[in-house]
Amino acid sequence: MANIREIAKRAGIGIATVSRYFNDSGYVSEESREKIRKAVEELDYTPNALARAIFKKNTKIIGLMIPNITNPFFNQMVSEMEKLFRKQNYTIILCNTDDDKEKEQFHIETLRSYRVAGIVAMRTMTPESYRNIDIPVIAFENQISPEHITVASDNYKGGMAAFKHLYDGGCRKILHIQGPEVFIATTERLRGFIEASKKKKDALVDVVKLETDFHIKSLEPAIENIKNITDYDGIFVFNDISAAVVMKHLHDLGVRIPEQTQIIGFDNSFLGELLLPSLTTIDQPIKQLGKITTDLMIRLINGEEIDQKEYYLKTTVIKRSSTLGKIATSKE
Repeated sequence: MANIREIAKRAGIGIATVSRYFNDSGYVSEESREKIRKAVEELDYTPNALARAIFKKNTKIIGLMIPNITNPFFNQMVSEMEKLFRKQNYTIILCNTDDDKEKEQFHIETLRSYRVAGIVAMRTMTPESYRNIDIPVIAFENQISPEHITVASDNYKGGMAAFKHLYDGGCRKILHIQGPEVFIATTERLRGFIEASKKKKDALVDVVKLETDFHIKSLEPAIENIKNITDYDGIFVFNDISAAVVMKHLHDLGVRIPEQTQIIGFDNSFLGELLLPSLTTIDQPIKQLGKITTDLMIRLINGEEIDQKEYYLKTTVIKRSSTLGKIATSKE
């Protein structure tokens, strides 16, 4: 492959002039430009995009730190953000953390070595690692520090909406299957659910906590171990994957959904529409979440000061066949 020295030799001009041409870092006469263009064409030269970007101090690369690409919600979020960043001529590097601190720390150091323009940290397990790095960072779903921007759905109000929908559909003995309490999103959903239930004295509410959020092999035995699950006429599950496992378990037990037990999930991932019956769920507005995160990151990269640090987007009840609620959709 040709290099910059060969370009200079073929064009009959100095290496410094060729370097200024490629890096747009100084004056190059039109005559020299034409000679360089001709030499590039003859040698079929492709400039090193990363080297040029580092020289200009803008790699046009964004690091996306995600818990697991197999989780449908994060899968859809990444797809949306990749599309939006590409429209701004940015490329993404995808880092899968598996909610593991050591893996996340390794990815942070890798992204720094590539001099990425910014990092979106989704559900970080090591917020302290981002606090003193000289790269724009946006937290998705949890907080890094008061100085860093956080973007998330309003999980608290989503939890309230889930209880209200089940209650309005006639449920009076309701179970909430909570996700791992280490995740802020799941604890906020629980908090909203409990707060809403306090206003209804005739509702009996129980909570069961799981230690995993999307690994099917771990979810199945955990859900099978929930005692008296068939006694509940309503179940709010903290995400759609777990809700699907609950529905399968109830089906195996001969429970009719929604006639005997109504089920509502959280996320509105594509999975919900494929289930039978289809899954009522709390929608996280993926397109809006992706757009606001992308727009804020570009503004930070461009050096803009952003005073607002927290952005919590409204959730929506998406009514499908797994519940008997009267509403089709309800913004909360």
